[in-house]
Amino acid sequence: MNTRPAPDGEQPADGVALAVSKAAALVDTLRARIDATVRPLLRDVTRVALLDVPVHENIGDSAILMGTLALLHRAGKHVCYVCSIDTYSRPALARRLGDGVILLSGGGNLGDLWPRTEEFRHRVLADFPDTRVIQLPQTMYYARTSALDEARAAFDAHPRFTMLLRDAHSLDAARSAFRAPCALCPDMAFALGPLPRRTSVRTSIVWLARRDREASPSARPVEFATIDWTSRRRTLLERSERLLREWIGSHPRVLERASPVLGRLATWSAGQRFRAGCAMLAGGRAVITDRLHGHILSLLLGIPHAVLDNNYGKVRQFYETWTSDATLARWAETPSQALEAVAQWAT
Repeated sequence: MNTRPAPDGEQPADGVALAVSKAAALVDTLRARIDATVRPLLRDVTRVALLDVPVHENIGDSAILMGTLALLHRAGKHVCYVCSIDTYSRPALARRLGDGVILLSGGGNLGDLWPRTEEFRHRVLADFPDTRVIQLPQTMYYARTSALDEARAAFDAHPRFTMLLRDAHSLDAARSAFRAPCALCPDMAFALGPLPRRTSVRTSIVWLARRDREASPSARPVEFATIDWTSRRRTLLERSERLLREWIGSHPRVLERASPVLGRLATWSAGQRFRAGCAMLAGGRAVITDRLHGHILSLLLGIPHAVLDNNYGKVRQFYETWTSDATLARWAETPSQALEAVAQWAT
């Protein structure tokens, strides 16, 4: 065994297994925290509807969906209705829900950065003013005061709306802005617990870098090949789901009857994306990422990694709230620091 003390910032090879073990323990703790937070909110219901499930290429949202379904399965809840924004049908939801609870998917879209999702949230609250609605764990970010005022009007008008926030900063902001009950809860992907790493290592470093409106220019490496979730080719199932969803979107009369099939297809497609994302990360000895779920899935899979921030602090806020004690993850301010942080893992 190598007993040589590691230089500052390094971890000896025989310490990686310990870091992986500690990461698994942290994941188990966060999974238990999710159960302890969400399940009491659902104690008196058997039926739930899950709205705004992902049909896009951001694999992090698919991981959130998989974790949400895992928790609902453990809790013994019947998911009576599933829809994306495109396949939402108020009559279909009202008919299937009965006295159940509406769950709005967690993620990083509580705010004005992704306006279509925010508008959908307001629409559901207006459509079901007497139904319990739970916003699953979100990051909150409003750049414009006018958008925050619109959200306040929509949220405060609903007497049975509960909000879960996935970092301490978002929790404080939500409690200051809204009247709805608010609670702190980890990202729903942690409800999956530790995951097996099934993919063989193909390269030393997988650099997962955002290429969307949340990307931070300072997190872009100067000379290093990067990938993003969007670089993956869609499967036949995903392409078929998209075509069917687009066709039904132009035939509103079909939507209500077709919603169960569309919900199942969306869930199956998200499962494929999730598994592809896990394989993408597991192909590297180490990972560098500015995507929150690049960090979260690396912890779930037991992959050493370095973490960079996105352009408005979402990743740092989550890291400081829940995962900063994980020795399997190293925080980096710059791409060069990230490369230095994973150097001993990548060889």
